[in-house]
Amino acid sequence: METITINVADYYGNPSYYSVMPESIFDALELASLRGEKTTTVDKVLFETMVIDYKEKMAEWQGK
Repeated sequence: METITINVADYYGNPSYYSVMPESIFDALELASLRGEKTTTVDKVLFETMVIDYKEKMAEWQGK
């Protein structure tokens, strides 16, 4: 499994991501937040898929 390091504040506490966020990424973000960590490591493929899904969701919401 390839991993990627992401900023906790960019995704945790941002409800617009939650509907497309895999549980494992949410759990990693939550744990890092509780520990006061600024970054966490997650599965790269899951993260990239989440970002694509998020962009599609936002485009639909904006009517594009």
